[in-house]
Amino acid sequence: MTPVAVSPAMGSMFEERTDQFSYPLSVDGGSSIIGLRQSHTRLNIDDLEKKMTFAPWWSILIVLWGLLMGHGAMAQGFPNKPIRIVVPYPPGGSTDIIGRLTAQKMAEVLNATVVVENRPGAGTNIGTEHVAQSAPDGHTLLIASFANAVSKALFSKLPFDPDRDFVGVAQVSTSSLYMAVNPEFPGTTVADFLREAKAAPGKFNYGIGGAGSSSHIATELLMSLGGVNLTPVLYKGGAAALVDLQANRIHLIFDNPQTIIPLYRAGKLKVLGLSGKARSPVLPNVPTLDEAAVPGYELFAWFGVLAPAKTPPDVLAVLERAVMTGVRQADIRDRFAGLGVEPVSSGSAEFTRFYRSEIEKWGSLARQRNIKAE
Repeated sequence: MTPVAVSPAMGSMFEERTDQFSYPLSVDGGSSIIGLRQSHTRLNIDDLEKKMTFAPWWSILIVLWGLLMGHGAMAQGFPNKPIRIVVPYPPGGSTDIIGRLTAQKMAEVLNATVVVENRPGAGTNIGTEHVAQSAPDGHTLLIASFANAVSKALFSKLPFDPDRDFVGVAQVSTSSLYMAVNPEFPGTTVADFLREAKAAPGKFNYGIGGAGSSSHIATELLMSLGGVNLTPVLYKGGAAALVDLQANRIHLIFDNPQTIIPLYRAGKLKVLGLSGKARSPVLPNVPTLDEAAVPGYELFAWFGVLAPAKTPPDVLAVLERAVMTGVRQADIRDRFAGLGVEPVSSGSAEFTRFYRSEIEKWGSLARQRNIKAE
């Protein structure tokens, strides 16, 4: 079957505003599908109760064996329809690029149709809510990122719980973020930017492709450790923010290498620093913020696949294998390396633990900085 296309179109620019978080959480979507496995199990349990009363012991063993075999039957027939991977951002940004690469590899491994569906808005909450409320049958998944781990601290009222309502399928990648400015900025270092920003309080702004995104928290960390105040300009996705940075309508952005590096090589952006602890072999001349001017600065972006929390373990195992097998293939590792992204093929249990630790770690910073999206 035909996998999804890899090359996304650039997203259109959205209105610059900071009050986008009063949003209707009901979204249009397909009807939910009732999990056949659950209803089948209930019927067998009822039947088992009768057999336990009237049947000899060997009959009970036969029924129990049938139940155990039934649990594996769903995975054997999975997937039985197209898998939808929801990207909670518009096309063209970092999450969308990773989502489409992941979807293509899953389609190849499973020999199935995998469709990428963009559901942007409200700091990832529109798309995330849709997946949380979908049938836990493995056919609706979420490309999750740093922003999903922070949303619990940013929003006081959510119609889903980012922790309890999801389980990890597998982590896909991790990367440092690049601190980028327009080429017309007169300086060439992080120290130059901090000096200019301190000399003109309120003049400099920064773009973020969603409240609580890695670009948002990265800039908050810069302001906290660097002693500057910058004005946020909120977009519905990183692609729109990058358009404005190239047009010199905003002054700064932190973003992932897969979007920054091509623009940097084309001369459309100037890169000042890197958010991780070590320089990247892709752009070895770019220093880390820690070594350049902001001691102690460290932040990594990541992407992974989440499923609704009640997804059956045998289905999770099939999905986990598909993601991990795909990420380990040489062509996608080469593609990631060219984008400055490090492949990470950690499985369901490990990624679930990591995801929950990120909720706690960066939620703490959001509370300390009083970062709210409402």
